[in-house]
Amino acid sequence: MANQTTPQRRFPLRYIATFLALLASVIIGLVASNGNASPSVQEYYGSSESRFGYWLLLGNTRHCGLYRKGQLSPFPISTAHRAMEQKLYTRLELSPGSKVLDAGAGSGYVAIYMAQKGLNVQAIDITPHHIADARKNIKKHKLEDKVSVEYGDYHDLSSFPDESFDGIYTMETFVHADDPVKVLRNFYRLLKPGGALVLHEADFSRNTGTLQDVLRLSHCQNTLEEGGYQELTEKVGFKDFSLEDLTDEVLPMWRLFGVLGYLPYQLFRILGIQDRFINVMAGVEAWLNWGDGRYISVRVLKP
Repeated sequence: MANQTTPQRRFPLRYIATFLALLASVIIGLVASNGNASPSVQEYYGSSESRFGYWLLLGNTRHCGLYRKGQLSPFPISTAHRAMEQKLYTRLELSPGSKVLDAGAGSGYVAIYMAQKGLNVQAIDITPHHIADARKNIKKHKLEDKVSVEYGDYHDLSSFPDESFDGIYTMETFVHADDPVKVLRNFYRLLKPGGALVLHEADFSRNTGTLQDVLRLSHCQNTLEEGGYQELTEKVGFKDFSLEDLTDEVLPMWRLFGVLGYLPYQLFRILGIQDRFINVMAGVEAWLNWGDGRYISVRVLKP
C-alpha cells in the first residue's frame, strides 16, 4: 500500500497581505504628525515622524551634511555632518577660548564640535527633548566645562548682558524665527564689536504653493527669498556681508531623502495625507524642485 502523505496547508496569501496592510496602517498612524495645519517648532520637532526620521537617517543630528561637489554617495553621513560643522567653524574665524552662542542647539552635536575646536559654547534651545539629548551627549563627550545648554528662545535673550559673545551662529534654526528682525537685533546686542554672526540656512528663488505648505508645516516660515538675508542684516546694522552658496555640496543628502521618500510620498498624496508626513514631503519636493532654493552660509560682522 502506497504511503499517503498529508498535504501541506498553505497559509492563504490574502491573510499575509491583510496582516502587512494592517501593520503598515499601524506604523503610518504612529509615525504621522497630528495634522496641525500650523505646528509650532516644538510640535514639529516633537512629532513621531521627525523624531523617528532624525534618529533613523541622521543619528539625531539635525542639520545637512557637506560633500565634495559632484559626489554621488551620501555616505558616510556622519563624515558629511562633521564637514558642515567644520565649515561653520571656519566661517566664524574665532580663536580658541572665544565665547559663542549656539542659537538652537538641537541634540548638541554642533556645540560639541565647536567645543572640541577650543571654543566656549553657550547653547540654547526651546524644545525640551533637544535639551535633554544635548546634555546627555555633552556629558558623554566630557565637555561639561566647555558647553552649557539651557532653555532659551532667541526672540528673548534678555538674560544675557550686552556684548557677551565673540560669535553667534545658527545651524538651520533661524528659518524658524517668528520675528527675524527682533532675533537679529538680539544677536547684534549680544555680540562684541567685531564679533561674527554666521547663519547656515536656506533661501529660495521660486515661490510656489507647495513650498509654502512645506515651510508652514515645518515651521520654517522665515525662509527668505534670495537677497533677503543681506537686506535684513544690513537693516539691523551688521556689516561686511558675505555669502557662500553650498547648494551643490548638500545635494547627496537631499537626493537620498528624495529617493527614499518618493514612493511613500506618492502614496500619501493619493490618500490625501501628505501633510501629515512633512519630512517626507519636504525631502521629495526639495529633490524634485532642486534649483528653486539654495543652502547658504551667511557671515556678517558687528562694527
